Amino acid sequence: MCFQLFVAYYPRLVILLIALVILVVITCVYTVYHFMLAATNQTVNERYKLYYLSKAENNMAAQTHINCYDRSILLNLLEEFFPLQRAWFSHKHKTM
Repeated sequence: MCFQLFVAYYPRLVILLIALVILVVITCVYTVYHFMLAATNQTVNERYKLYYLSKAENNMAAQTHINCYDRSILLNLLEEFFPLQRAWFSHKHKTM
């Protein structure tokens, strides 16, 4: 009953709130997708090429694909967010 009164008195506000919720959900999905790309150290182009390569009939290349830049989730994210210390990450990774 309260919601119906709210819609009756403020229809524009209800439409704006619905649009806001939709935009927040879309932005969150977009952010999570790009966070996943940064964590695996991939670009969107590499991701889609690998996807379509795996759908092809000769998918041996997709099964044996190894991302040579993928170190670990933590090191990938640190390299993404602190690019000036890239030499430190590569040196630290080699000594491990």
